[in-house]
Amino acid sequence: MIETTEGISAQQVIAMLTEELHGLDPAERQAKTIELLAVFGRAKAEALQPEERPEAPDTRPGPLMICDWAADLGLDGTTQQLGIEVAPGPTKVTKTADATGHSLVSSGHVGADILHVPAGSGFAPHTHPGDHLLFVLAGTGTIAVAGEIVRTRPGQVYMVQGDITHAVGAVTDHMILSVGAPHRRLDSPDRQELTAYAALLGELGEITCRLCDISASGGEELAAKGCTHSPHRFG
Repeated sequence: MIETTEGISAQQVIAMLTEELHGLDPAERQAKTIELLAVFGRAKAEALQPEERPEAPDTRPGPLMICDWAADLGLDGTTQQLGIEVAPGPTKVTKTADATGHSLVSSGHVGADILHVPAGSGFAPHTHPGDHLLFVLAGTGTIAVAGEIVRTRPGQVYMVQGDITHAVGAVTDHMILSVGAPHRRLDSPDRQELTAYAALLGELGEITCRLCDISASGGEELAAKGCTHSPHRFG
């Protein structure tokens, strides 16, 4: 005879359930059975001594996380050479058409990812749940924020506050190391929140492409004037 944690046998539990369910129609009987068994299971688990309880899997990150993100090509004189593969990653970045990447490390609060943005593509105007640093690893690109579109190149790092609308574009195939807090997975639906293009405009209601030296009141107007860098194309 199997005893429960309260000294009630399994046979007694079955008798109790049978009495409780007597007179119910089949659908109600099935639903009530699931409910009672769940309650009984929780009570049994709570009564276990600590050493008897099954341990939950430990999902906390370890004290040290190391991830290779570039090849060490050695020193050229006093300059360190790194090899960075310019290629799409295995994970599609949420709310983008073509951007992909792979995650490096994450504590759940802060984390880093490698992003690949194909030439001519990019991230539409958006905000983030937190601030992040963007290190340009390869290719040339653009960052649009506060009424300006500015060129970015390898060797640069820039930061945009998460609650400020911005957009990232790729002039050539573009690789970026992104470090964010709080960190969100590449495919997480809340990694970024898309916003209206108008949120990119400056105080005078215009946006200026510093690459083309063209100003306009919107993306379509920029394109009509010959600019090829407006992020309205990424939406």
